[in-house]
Formats: sequence, structure tokens, C-alpha cells
Amino acid sequence: MSTAIIVAIVAFVSTTLGATIGAVTNYVLAVRRERSERDQDRRARAIEIKRAVRLIDLELVRAQALASMAIKKRYWVPNPDAELSTDAWQKHDGTIAPYLSDQAWNAVTVAFMAVEHIKGSRALYLAGPLRELPISDENAAGVDPMLKDVTLGREALASFAFNQEEIENDN
Repeated sequence: MSTAIIVAIVAFVSTTLGATIGAVTNYVLAVRRERSERDQDRRARAIEIKRAVRLIDLELVRAQALASMAIKKRYWVPNPDAELSTDAWQKHDGTIAPYLSDQAWNAVTVAFMAVEHIKGSRALYLAGPLRELPISDENAAGVDPMLKDVTLGREALASFAFNQEEIENDN
């Protein structure tokens, strides 16, 4: 064989081998980059969901505390700092909706309806002429189902919060 042919074959093999190594390296780097971005997105989503759950649960905790005090102590806390809100629920319900089971979603939705009723009962009582008197047994009995609904909503969120690893793996 002539030297020119051998040089051409070596150059061809070297070029092919170099191109293959370059292509494989680029492919491996692209796969790693994609996996890293996917993991980063998964972590960001898990943080967003956890934040939403905590803010929503905080609203339920406040309602639960106010209703519990009304039933046990027989008075509504008149402090304006004890006002109930559903802002976090309205803002973040869409964030957690895809991840809650139907049963959990219904429990949390009913809990926020109960929060609105607790808020209304408290406002009505504090605006009325009997605000200085203890809450009657009948009024306390009316608040009790609302407290139970809020508690069930919090339990649904708690079971969801404990399954965050499943959520992270589902994405």
C-alpha cells in the first residue's frame, strides 16, 4: 500500500473517531444538563407547593383557634389582629389542586366554607348587643360543626404535606 493511502485511511479513521467522541460527549452533556434542569424544576415546584400548603394551613389554624376558643371559653376574640382571611386559599388553591385527592380537595374546600361561616358568626356576634355576654350553648353548638370541618381540612392538608416526596417524584 502506498503511504498516501495509509495516511488517508489514518486521517479518515482519526476524523471519524474524533467526531464520534465529540458527538457522544455533547450528547452526555446535554442529557446531564436536561436532568439537572428537570431536578431543579422539580425542587422549585416542591418548594412552591410547600409554601402554598403552609400559607393555606395558617389560615385554617387561625380559624380553628378562634372557633375552639369560642366553644371552650364562650367568647369571640375581639382583637382586630384575630381577623380571619382566605387570601392564601384564593391565591394558592390552583397550586395544590392537582396534587390533592378528590377527598382531600373536598375537605379543604369545605374547611374554607366553614372559615367564612366562622368569620360571619364572629362578626355578627361582636357587632351585636350581646357581645359582652358569654356565647350561649346554642351558639357554641352551631360553631362546633364548623370547627370540625376546619379540622378535617387541616388533616387533609397534613396528609398531603407528608407525601411531598411522592409529589417531587411525580413531576
